[in-house]
Amino acid sequence: MDILSLSRRKEAVFLEFAQICACGPSGYALLKQKVDACARVGRSYEFAACRLPAHCRPAQAQLGFWRLEGDYLLYFRPGVSYGGASSRLRDFFQRGSVQRFSGFQAMVDCLRDLDRDLAGLDAAPADALFSRLRQELQGRVLGQDQAVEAAAFKLWVHLCKREPLRPLSLIFYGPTGVGKSELGKAIAPALNRCLGEERYQLVWTELNTFTQAHSVYRLTGAPPGYVGYDDAPVLEAVRRSPHSVFMFDELDKAHPEVLKVFMSILDEGRCTARKEDETGSRELDFRQCVFLFTTNTDLSAPAARRLGFAPPAQRSAPPPFCDAPLPGPAGLARRLFQADESARQALIRSGVLGEIASRFGGLIGFRPMTEQDRRLITARQITALGREFGLEIVHVSPAITQALTPALALSPRSSVPVLEGSLTPVFLAHAPQAGQGIRFRLDGTPERMVLIPA
Repeated sequence: MDILSLSRRKEAVFLEFAQICACGPSGYALLKQKVDACARVGRSYEFAACRLPAHCRPAQAQLGFWRLEGDYLLYFRPGVSYGGASSRLRDFFQRGSVQRFSGFQAMVDCLRDLDRDLAGLDAAPADALFSRLRQELQGRVLGQDQAVEAAAFKLWVHLCKREPLRPLSLIFYGPTGVGKSELGKAIAPALNRCLGEERYQLVWTELNTFTQAHSVYRLTGAPPGYVGYDDAPVLEAVRRSPHSVFMFDELDKAHPEVLKVFMSILDEGRCTARKEDETGSRELDFRQCVFLFTTNTDLSAPAARRLGFAPPAQRSAPPPFCDAPLPGPAGLARRLFQADESARQALIRSGVLGEIASRFGGLIGFRPMTEQDRRLITARQITALGREFGLEIVHVSPAITQALTPALALSPRSSVPVLEGSLTPVFLAHAPQAGQGIRFRLDGTPERMVLIPA
């Protein structure tokens, strides 16, 4: 079959090949949906004009995708040659104008490998770090591309500073079960991978256990003679690692005095410890650290519910920038400023003092999960559950994913018992093959699920 002679659904969209390679999970899910829809009626899915990387001939071509049974094909019209320095790109384009992959994920993995080279070729080193960090975080958090981009940008700016005056501080807000905590847990490992060294450690604190005023001492240390004086306070972790990521979950459940502790830390980057260290110093330096807070309070709503820190104040919305939008980092910084200020005003209306709200470096909103997002998460949860049984699952049938995604689940994590109950008999049937390096596909019907060697 000549793929280039098939009927095509052509999108009159001009894009760059680098955009396809740098796509997040949601973007790839949408691409798969469109390719599969076209394949059902015997058509390919094609972009009319795709700008190719530097040193490619021609400079642009038509880019198309086709599904043939379980395989996916990627093709260019006309064929492309590459004469640059990247060995990955050279090998990719030397395969010919039509390339076949054993599944959609295999094609995605290939494109993501190319993105690492494209980031290094087409961007300055600092920009490449931003691109790589965004990609790392998008691989962990599904369906929140805007929140991930905002967090990656804020982290990138902080990393570029040689001598920061204060730590980076971010509030992740939105409904429960949308990825706020997941993104927080992913940041330290992503930073270490992008920097190529084990520099950052994660310090996790559940603020729902800080409901009393005296619980503040668990952060800074209890005075001499008080219970807990000999216990190591949370913030003294910075003595072990000056590059710590402090994660404070469920900010809205903590006592009002807790947030006041962070005023000097977020503004000056320092605070005084109860005890001296081995050099006799009592100063804790947080300037290289990252502080993350999560809250289920909806700061995008006109009237966010009060957190109880102070009487709410009425503030007007921030005026937008009047000049034309700028491209690149400058434009992104302005867009994030508008979102930050809007959420900051909602934080003040909820009862937080203005002098505290102004100290946070960014307030990043998470949107509710779509049906497609929840199905992607279900597929990932099935893969993770398989690993618990010693089985490597590389593909899950869309019909099974849809059937095992509860429509009324409060959050993706609440649907895990459904997966465990449904899949345990299937996984136990393959227990003798666990740990043998065999890769499986979960296929069949929701009533009769089977594991097939991939």
